[in-house]
Formats: sequence, structure tokens, C-alpha cells
Amino acid sequence: MTQSPEPSTEQLQALVDQLLDRDADAHAAAIDALAEEGDERVVPHLLEVLVIDGIANNWERFGFPAVLRGRDPPRYLELPEVRWPGVRDALATLAEPNFDSEHAWVEWESWYSQQEIDPLAGFDEWKLRLYRSYLPPVGSLLDCEPREFDLQGIRWGNCDRSFLAALNAPSFVPGDAVETGASGDSTDQQDDAPERYLDDDHVVFGFEIEGTQYAVPRWVLFPHELLNAELDGVPVSLTYCTLCNAPILYDRRVETDGEERVRTFGSTGMLASGNKVMYDEETETLWDQHAGTPIGGEMLADDPDRFLDQFAVTQTEWGDWKEQYPDTLALDIETGYGYDYSHYDGNIDFFEHYWNREEIVQPGVRREEGPLPEKASVYGITGDDPDEVWVVPIDDLRERDGGVLEAEIAGRDVVALLDATDDVAVYEAPSTSLERVEDGDGVALVGADGTRWELTRNELRSDEGETRARIPGRHGLWFAFRTHYETAHVLK
Repeated sequence: MTQSPEPSTEQLQALVDQLLDRDADAHAAAIDALAEEGDERVVPHLLEVLVIDGIANNWERFGFPAVLRGRDPPRYLELPEVRWPGVRDALATLAEPNFDSEHAWVEWESWYSQQEIDPLAGFDEWKLRLYRSYLPPVGSLLDCEPREFDLQGIRWGNCDRSFLAALNAPSFVPGDAVETGASGDSTDQQDDAPERYLDDDHVVFGFEIEGTQYAVPRWVLFPHELLNAELDGVPVSLTYCTLCNAPILYDRRVETDGEERVRTFGSTGMLASGNKVMYDEETETLWDQHAGTPIGGEMLADDPDRFLDQFAVTQTEWGDWKEQYPDTLALDIETGYGYDYSHYDGNIDFFEHYWNREEIVQPGVRREEGPLPEKASVYGITGDDPDEVWVVPIDDLRERDGGVLEAEIAGRDVVALLDATDDVAVYEAPSTSLERVEDGDGVALVGADGTRWELTRNELRSDEGETRARIPGRHGLWFAFRTHYETAHVLK
């Protein structure tokens, strides 16, 4: 005989279901009753509605991207039923902390990420109902099959695919046409000339496609987090996770059923272990931004071992990039999206805390003692297995004797060093020990046999004409590597 659930559990289930009603008064009554019941299994449910309530009802402070805080929030967040009165007090009754600041929902999320609290049975379906109803653009993507992520661990990132809009089909212009220090002061520009906005100390993401170099300023990409373009006939997506400072340039071409298809990527508004979850518009497959692998939906079902090809991205300052690549193109800031990009010029907002303060935890990330500090900046290389990564700690590389790190990655001998832009570059290694030199001819490697290897964008080239290919890698903070790959090796 099947035993009936305990009455208290039935009552709890009815109350958490009441949190989904389209009635803020019903929410308040359910929250009061849940606090009185005193069962911690409802903490995950209350945490979910706390986050929505905290953002929807304080949009001018917590809306994302920040340039939209002066505008009305999405209509679905303005509805009168998008309130859960008393939820913060209920959580304080059920759990040990009592966060009472204006950003208490952030503190509760950080706390919750460190706990192991089993919710009531049926939590996954409850969360899908919550997201479909109260965050419809997010919920429609989250409700996918199959999926390889834990629904309880997925966090909402203050946004959705409609207002964290990808920067699509942008224009690129000659770099000297947009830099502020170039000849032809901005005060006497022609009406049809691009705006001059790039300073030498602006951080840019630099890359090369088919022999042409491009630069995208980090602060212009910030409110988009993703750029889709076709450059020299190559469809690419420059993806950027602001929480882990990870710019990664993917090839948008995916082979399915023997045919090459182009994907258009966007941001779902969701986070998994502190990293953004992408999707493609063509199949609505969910993708891990950092690993470039499908994690939910059609592509996971049809081709679970798929991973996106990538190109090397250099994260450096504009002045250093243009010195190395004087013919580079740069993003035209007149994108057509109507954003005040100057908001981000010298201002990365609260992300500085996420990047630099160990006590601040990215949503969904559980702290873990390991070989590196969680916020250490690293550069990672994968092989044929997307679940395994080798990382180079950037600060360690700066301090290393000889200025190079020689190692084996996925059966290949490689050498990592800081190039002339002061960013990490990794190449297949010559069969000799190497030392980094910097002289009037630039940065180079000199082998124990005296052979000089010049650094170019895509290869090492010896003075005897031999070459060694560059190996594209990916930037980010250490926590993103340890949480998004089954095995993460730290190269020392």
C-alpha cells in the first residue's frame, strides 16, 4: 500500500504552490504560513521569489544592464502581482542569517549557494512554473529537454534575452578614425565621420579573422555581453561573461546532418555556476558560454559531444593593441541600440567586486579551497575533450623566471608567455628550452640553441623559416574553470 504524504508536507506543498498565484495578497499569506511552519525545505522556493521581488521592485537600482535602469522595466516585472511581501523576514525566521540591507537578495543568494538544502519533492517543476509565469522569456528557454544541469543551481541574472540584447551586425571602421588622440580632433569631424571615443587605456578585446585585426572595447560590449557578426565571410560570436571576465570568440558555424549551419547566439538571462548561459536562436539550444558546449535542448539531444570552435582573443589596452596592429579595425560606437555606452567608460559597476573580492560570491558558485584563489585571472586551453582544461595563472606567468611556461597539454608540448600586448599567448613549442626576450625588434623567444622565434598573431616563426601554430585559449577567473570542466589542471 502506498503511504500518504505527511499532512505537514501536503500543507507545505499547497503553500509553495500559492506563491505562484497571480495575487500578491495570496503570496503574503502563504509566506506568513510558511514561516510559521518552520520547515527549511521551503527555503529554496522562498529564495527564488526573493530574487524576483528584489529586482522587480527596485529596478532603478538592480536592473540589468545598468544603462536601462532609467527606463521602465519589462512589463512582466511591473505587474502588481510580482510582489512577495514578507519573504525576506520569512527567510530570516527559517535560516540563520538575517540580511537586512537594500541588496539583501544578493547576500541571501551568496549564502544559499554555500548550503545544501533539499527542497520539497517536485521543486524542478515548481521552478519551471515560476519562471514560465513570472519570467516568461527566461522560462520558455529553461523549460527544455534534455538538460544536463541542475535546475536548483540555475540562477536568474537580472535580465532576459530581450533587454540583454546581443550586438548584431555591428560596423567596424579604421582604428585611427575612432581613437581620441588621432589627427583630426573630434571637434572638427565631418558629420558622417565615426565618433572618436577610444582612449589608449581602454581595455579592448582584440582578435584576427582572415588576416584582418579587430578591436572591441570591453565597456561598449558590457551592456550586450555578446556580439554576432560576419567578418570577411566568417560568422563569429564574441561572447562575454561579465561575472567571470571571460571574452571568448566562437565560430558560429555548426555542422549538423552533414550540413554546415550558422547559429545566432544570445543571452538567456540565466547563470550556471556564476557563468552566463547562452542560447542559439535557430534551435533554442542552451549553451555553456565558457566551455562552448550544449547543455540543454535540441543540440544536446542530437550531438551531445559538440563543442564550438574558437579563435584567440587578446584582452589588452587599446594603445598596446594598435601599436602591434596599426591597421586594426575598431568597433563603430554608433551601434543603433540607443545605449549611453559612456556609462561604462571607466565604470564596471559592481562587477569589480565580483572580479576582485574573494568574499563576494558569484550567484550559484559554492566556495572551494583549491590550488588558486577563486578570483585569480587565468588563461585556459582545451584539447579534443571539452571537459578537460589546462590553465595558466597569469600573475604566476608574469613573475616566472625566463618569462615562459613550457608544459604538455593534451599530448602537445606548448609554450605560454606574455606577448607584446602584455596578454597571454600559447603556441606549439619548439623542441628546445626557451627564454622570452624583449628588445628593439619586439618580443621573441630564444631557444637554448640560439634560434630566435618571432611572435606573430597566429604562429611562432624562426629565423630559419620554421613555424609553430598558435593555440587559441580562453580568459576567465579560476572559479569558472573549476566549475565548468570536469578536470582542470593548473600549470605551474
